[in-house]
Amino acid sequence: MVNQTNFFKKFTFFLVISAAFAQDAISNINSLEITKSQESKTVSITAIVNTIETNPTAYRFSVYARSKSAEPFIQKLFFPNEPIQIILPLDILSSDTLGNIAKLEPLGDKYSIQYRMFNKQDNEIKLTLYEVLKPADILKLTILNKESKKPVSNVNTLAFQNGELLSSSKSDSLGFSRLRIPLNREKDIPINILIDTDGKFQLYRREIVIKEGTSEEIIMLSSLKLEIGETVYQVIDDLVPFREGPENGSSVLFFLNSGEQVVVSKVAGDRLFGRVNVFLEMQGRYKNVNGWILHKYVIIKDI
Repeated sequence: MVNQTNFFKKFTFFLVISAAFAQDAISNINSLEITKSQESKTVSITAIVNTIETNPTAYRFSVYARSKSAEPFIQKLFFPNEPIQIILPLDILSSDTLGNIAKLEPLGDKYSIQYRMFNKQDNEIKLTLYEVLKPADILKLTILNKESKKPVSNVNTLAFQNGELLSSSKSDSLGFSRLRIPLNREKDIPINILIDTDGKFQLYRREIVIKEGTSEEIIMLSSLKLEIGETVYQVIDDLVPFREGPENGSSVLFFLNSGEQVVVSKVAGDRLFGRVNVFLEMQGRYKNVNGWILHKYVIIKDI
């Protein structure tokens, strides 16, 4: 009887111990599965770069939370022929809307640093295209109607130097236009800014000394008002002399470029007499300058 009692005690103890070991084993398996599941939650972040007439030597790529710009999740150097791709644990990304930033720094010249904001998401994040342009100073223009002070949209803004087109842009609905002026220009010579509204306003022509970095200008456009007998002509060539007198040897007041306008009041053979509206930088106002231009360099403009 005693032996049977001992047997049952030992058997019961064995069952308890076996159950405990089985529970520990299940717990360990579950723990491993959870750990494995957490480890597998990564995200791939890919950037594509398009270079336009540039040759960066390398790219520094960083990813960080928008709220913690001084604490990047990762910063890595890539060479031009390498695909720019990093893999991060998904749970370190910010879940805020557009709460993460990918920063690209092209190296080798004074290239602009570019940023892309993105949301947290599973598997793969493909960032919008990075375009690397020639290093440039930036001129931001705000174009307004002088009479109403309202923005003037959808007008062409052009920047010239020595007759060469350096940059062009078109104003948006708020009258903003952005010109990239290359650093390899002749920095001692002012830039000619031309704004063409296709006849809605007088053609705006002005010389501006571009500052290093980013600068801003407010442009006021005046309506074109013709006197009796006047006709608007448009220049069709670059570096066309606008002379003080009708003779070929007469002093050149300045040169006109394609697209500029001359308000003509008199025709003398193959020569036209008229006025050009010029902005006086020092005085901050427009002035009509009278002069002569050869007929072969202009055509009548429909307005």
